[in-house]
Amino acid sequence: MIEELKKIGLEARENVALRDYTTFKIGGPAKFFVVVNNKANLFKALQAAKKFNLPFFILGGGSNVLIADRGFNGLVIKLQEGEVKFKGNQITVFAGNNWAGFVRKTIEAGFGGLEFGANIPGTVGGAVFGNAGAYGKGAGDFVESAEAIIVDDEVRLKIFDKEECQFAYRESIFKKHKDWIIAELAFKLEKDEKAAEKLVQIQREYSERRAKQPLDFPSAGSSFKNVLYSDELSPFKEWQQYGKIPAARFIEEAGLKGAKIGGAMVSGKHANFVVNAGGASADDVARLIDLVKTKVREKFGVQLEEEVQLIGFRNR
Repeated sequence: MIEELKKIGLEARENVALRDYTTFKIGGPAKFFVVVNNKANLFKALQAAKKFNLPFFILGGGSNVLIADRGFNGLVIKLQEGEVKFKGNQITVFAGNNWAGFVRKTIEAGFGGLEFGANIPGTVGGAVFGNAGAYGKGAGDFVESAEAIIVDDEVRLKIFDKEECQFAYRESIFKKHKDWIIAELAFKLEKDEKAAEKLVQIQREYSERRAKQPLDFPSAGSSFKNVLYSDELSPFKEWQQYGKIPAARFIEEAGLKGAKIGGAMVSGKHANFVVNAGGASADDVARLIDLVKTKVREKFGVQLEEEVQLIGFRNR
């Protein structure tokens, strides 16, 4: 497999420790590991996985993911920075580009719209995959089209327009089809005369976010999705913000701040962060996530849903 990947121009390695590529600093080895920074090489890597009948996993910035202690018995395709193209008010970008860096680049070019997400970690593809957002806005609001690589009977490219992407709160069609791999995005933004001024506000928000989040410990970011508000949740109406109730509120009110299993801990600073407090295994984290869900369900009748992706676990 390694030699086959090299023949098509991809540098590949074996038994690479994935903990070195995740913000949790947790994860066993990848059987095969390759790095790509453009759509063509991503296509080649997926063709190779299909040819050799290998399971594959796309690894972006390494946030929002928990990789099993046993690792991943297949091909891990690590995305890195690629090209950004400006044409009028359409901006095209490789899925592996850093999301926060991309947002800043659009602002520096005089475009507005994406500043809500300037401090969200991860890649552009990851932000669109999960429709990442803040302040009532999401990445999908500004997507014009998404080009994806479909891996089924054959490997092929398909362009999805905005409607076909089926964006919803922390959702997209790509979450429902794990073999549809986002390769390139086209965003449509409008010029904003005050775009440059927003960089100051973004830096201020970054400092405020750092003050509120447990950045002294490795984590995957927010562990659970916030809960969409509905009439059924009227007893908690005062907790809702932008039409959602923060998952952290349920977790905190359930008395789970500081709860630990092994080296995994619910942060005492922000309850929606399960952190690696030192030497945590992936199993520790997964068990603590399950404990939080159980306790919140028992106390409030609310079913929390993980925001973090669990990769390589059996029976999940």
